[in-house]
Amino acid sequence: MDINKFLEQSGISLLLFAICVYYAWRLLFMKDYTAVRGKDQDPPKDIEGYCRAAGLIVVFFGIATLVMAGLVLIDPTIGFIQIVICTAIMVFLWKKMTDKYA
Repeated sequence: MDINKFLEQSGISLLLFAICVYYAWRLLFMKDYTAVRGKDQDPPKDIEGYCRAAGLIVVFFGIATLVMAGLVLIDPTIGFIQIVICTAIMVFLWKKMTDKYA
């Protein structure tokens, strides 16, 4: 397999991974909750806890997209099923996190 075929099949997943890394950096290290929460919304009750929880959820989704990039090379259906399941888990965790900190 050459690099062109790899990027053709997994390029979008790798780009999404890079976006997740960027937002995880802003949340975990810069403590910038406005990156994922609108500037017009009130700040969370616990900014440190909110940024830590949101950053870890974004890291989870970033790792899930990286795994999907590899699974798509083996079987695209398995990669699709995996990312749908991980997206559902992320939505559940995000709801739980916003209920706790927002």
